[in-house]
Order: sequence, then structure tokens, then C-alpha cells
Amino acid sequence: MNQARALLWSVLLMLVATSAVGETWYVRPDGGTRYSARTTTGQCDGKADAPYRGRGVNQHCAFKDYRYLWDDQSYGNDAWVIAGGDTVILRGGPWRVGFDAATGKGAGYTWCFGGHGPYSCTNPTIPAGTPTQPTRILGENYASCANGNVTDRSKLTQIFGGFGVNMVLNLADTKNVAVQCLEITEHNGRCILHGNPASPRYCNTGGPAMDDYDASGIGVNNATSNLSLQDLWIHGHTTNGISGPIGGAITMNRVYVGFNGAAGWNFDDGRDTPDAAGSSIRAQYVTMEANGCNEQYPLVDSFPAAACYDMNSGGFGDSWSGQDTVLDTFSCDHCVQAYNTKDGFIGPHTTVSHLSITNSESYGNMGQQWKWGATPHSDTVFENNLTIGNCLRMSEPLPGAPRNYNQHLSLFCRAAGDIFSFFSAANSTVLFANNTTVGYSATMIDLNCTPSNTCGSTQYLFRNNIMLGSLNPKYNPSNANVPGLFYLSDSSDHVTAERNIYFNLRIHTCLLSSNLCSDPLLVDEPARTMTTESQFDHFNFHPRPGSPAIRAGVAIELPTDFYRAKRPSPPSIGAVEP
Repeated sequence: MNQARALLWSVLLMLVATSAVGETWYVRPDGGTRYSARTTTGQCDGKADAPYRGRGVNQHCAFKDYRYLWDDQSYGNDAWVIAGGDTVILRGGPWRVGFDAATGKGAGYTWCFGGHGPYSCTNPTIPAGTPTQPTRILGENYASCANGNVTDRSKLTQIFGGFGVNMVLNLADTKNVAVQCLEITEHNGRCILHGNPASPRYCNTGGPAMDDYDASGIGVNNATSNLSLQDLWIHGHTTNGISGPIGGAITMNRVYVGFNGAAGWNFDDGRDTPDAAGSSIRAQYVTMEANGCNEQYPLVDSFPAAACYDMNSGGFGDSWSGQDTVLDTFSCDHCVQAYNTKDGFIGPHTTVSHLSITNSESYGNMGQQWKWGATPHSDTVFENNLTIGNCLRMSEPLPGAPRNYNQHLSLFCRAAGDIFSFFSAANSTVLFANNTTVGYSATMIDLNCTPSNTCGSTQYLFRNNIMLGSLNPKYNPSNANVPGLFYLSDSSDHVTAERNIYFNLRIHTCLLSSNLCSDPLLVDEPARTMTTESQFDHFNFHPRPGSPAIRAGVAIELPTDFYRAKRPSPPSIGAVEP
């Protein structure tokens, strides 16, 4: 009797363990069509990493098209075959999303047959997993998709949108989903949606002659939560790389979002929908580059901007673009914002209660390099970051860019072109420590308060920073001058500053005796008056021997510098040890 019970208990444990693992589904070019109760001529069940052998129905083999995962080709059916907690592995590719192309083999309205037009011919809501067993959409090399902290793009599996589809990967209304090791793009070098004059032309957005374009790479909404994005290359979309607000925790690791026609991530869904309460983003090794620039297809140049547009020419160009939304937490570690045609960071219209930016870079953006808003009782930490305030950089040729990439750009150094613009709030704290900032913008740091005259209770602590100004006569030829240090937009703001180095700035005295007004002597430091924008390219932030920055800082809890070199005690001033 005891043996029978033990056997029964073992069987039950096996069943529970099996159900906890979830099903694995496969897509590969040599697979077959999908079998279902409504499509009984289908060749494969999608549950084996095996090709279709050429005969029979409902065989144990992979699907031959990514879209079979939610479309069995029966009229009006758009339900995922997978369940929550399952895994999808995509081999080969590239895999199309949306209607087939208007011309060529397989042309026509085959997919999303019945009930969906071309714009909504994307995947339906992905079945939600659980916190311990997320639903996973994976490229085939997901287990070896990166070298250290750098994604290996040669190992990514590509999915791409076409024929007017609004988004390639729909992540709206789902939770506990992981997406990994994918290139998410479009195959469109013929037309654009944003910018004037259109180069080469505007997309045909309707009828049988619709162009083979998509709008955005990933779509989310304020019900999307517990989402993990890892080793993704999101690029080349006519509108946004990622579009929509969020509904909970989002993690991003080794994600590139660049060369999208409007923005990198635009949180505005067009209806001003707010993020859900408590929403957060945790980003590591995330790059936002050249958003506002429409990408070449196929890629030819190393900086593949076919044509860039700003708000003067009907474009947009934010990297992170938070519009009238509130986030509980936003942390960005080893992030890069570069060459976007508007601002480098999220802007004042998105307020963050807990903001942390560490070991990150921003340069070459046409507006502010860093810009954010905060809530009352918020805390902001900005440490170990490198910043170049060169908002005119895209007015000149860029290495690897086509010759006329910038012919439609004119809104350089928008909104005064301050390098930093903080919008703080009452009873908050701001720690700005061990950063190195160089540039020629009108003002290094613009401090604002929302609402006005309430920030007397807010602590602004600036410690161990290098602020190095340059003169670019092109920036304001009628009043050429080096940058100012602080501009207090609100009279209630008050700054505490210690052990900082200020040089070549519009200040007449150091704010405290512990601050230094002397040349930081950085390696290959450019001339104080610039003659070309390229002088800041590949800037070397290391102090050279004899620099007053070396071991002159206040000891704080930063064990390593920007490049992960061990900090001594006391540390050097700035983001980089010699």
C-alpha cells in the first residue's frame, strides 16, 4: 500500500513539474503549415525543433512562418496557439509581421484573414506568464547572444514589419513576458512618415499600392507590466522604436533603439494616456541613437541616416520621450544617448520619484543632453557620468554618415541648448557627484522648480564634478561667450557645491573655497575656442599627470570610476580616475 502511494505521489510530482516547465514552440524555414481544429490540413503542430518531412498532417515538426503562432489561416482566427509560461524559439528568418508584400511571391492579404486591416495585422495579446515562469519569445541564439555587455548582432534573429502594420511586436495588455535575442526592424528604404520635405517621398498608406513599411518596432500600453527586454536591436522604423506608456515594471538589458523616424521610446500613445501607478524602468546598457533620422535600407553606411528631421522640418527626434506621465522609478546604468535630433533624456513632462543615472553618456543631441522632471519628495542620483554639450554637432559631417544626412536640420541647440535641465519639486534631494561635463552650450546646468517657489526645501548637492567650458563662435555669433555654470530658473533653488572643478565658464569666483577654478588638464583637451565640431569626437576624459583633479575629491561611496577602475581614497574629481 505504501509503495502504491509513493508511486502515485511520484507521478503527481512529475505532472506538476511538467506543467511548470511549459511547452516549447519552434519556428524554422523548413517547417510546415499550422494544424488546428479549424485547419485540419495543417502539416505541423509546432512542438518539435524538426523540419516537415513532406507528407502527412499534424506532424511533430516546427511551423514554417512566425505568424502561424497566432494565425492558423482560418477566417477571423487570431488566437495564440501558445499558453502563458510557454517558450517560442525562432530559428532562421527574417520573419515578416503584417500582410505579405503587395508584390512578389505570396503577395496579397493572406494573413490576418478577416476582421483586421493591414495596420492591425500584428500579433494579438501575448498570453501572460507568471513572475517565476514568464512567457518567452526568443531568438535561436538566446543562450549566447552577447559578448560580455555587448550584444552580438550577428546572432540575432530578425523579425520585421511591413505593409503598413502599426507595430512589429505587440506587447500591449500582457505581463510576465521576456523577449530576447531579436532584431526588430523594417525593410523600407523607399518612403517616410515624418519630415518635410520628404526624402525620398511620403509612404502610400492605403489601398492595394500601400508601401511595405511599418510604424513602430514594439508597442506597449499602461497594462504592460513585468516585461523583460534583452539583447534587442530595434531600428529603422518610420515612427518609434518603442511606443506607448507602461503599466508596471520594465527591465531592459543590452537594448539598442536607433534610427527611428520620430522617437526612440515615445510614451505618448496619442491620447495622453498616463502610466499606471508604480510603473518603473530599470535599464542597463541601453543605447538611444539618431532617433529623428530615417534609416537606410539596405544598410550601406556605418551611420546609416538616409535623412534626419527636427521639429522645424516636421520631425521629432527625442530619445526617451516622456509626455505628461509619472514613473515611480527610473534607473539607467551604462546608458548612451547620442545624435538624437531633439533631447537626449526623458524631458520635464515625465516626472520620476526615484531617478538614478550612473556610468552613462550623452552627447551630440540637438537639444539638452539631459532633461527630466521630479515629483515632491523625490530623490535623484546622477553619478559617474560623461557628458558633452555639443548641440551643434549634427550641423557638420559625421564619420560614417551619408553626405546629405543633415540637410533638413536647423533646430540646433533648441530651448537654449542647456546641457542639463532639472525640473525638481519640494522636499526632494538631488545628488550630482563625480561627473565630467564639457561643452559650449549657453548654460551648463539649468535648475527649475515645479510648482514655482516651492524648492527651498530641496537639497541640491554638487560634489566632485568637473565642468569644463569651451567657446564655439557658431553657437551664438552675436553674443559669443563661454557657458554659464548655474542658471536658477526659480529663486527658491539653492545649491551646495564642494570639491568641484570649474574652468572656462562665466563665473567670477568659486562658490565655496573647496571648489577649484583651474584647468582640469584632461588628456588631449581641445583648444578653449573650437574651430570644428569634430574636436569633441572621442574626447578623452582622463586627467593627465599634474591635474588638480587627481585624488582631490571628497570620499563618497563610489568604488569604481566610469571605466570600472578602482577609486582610491580620497578619489579624484570627475568621472574618471587617471
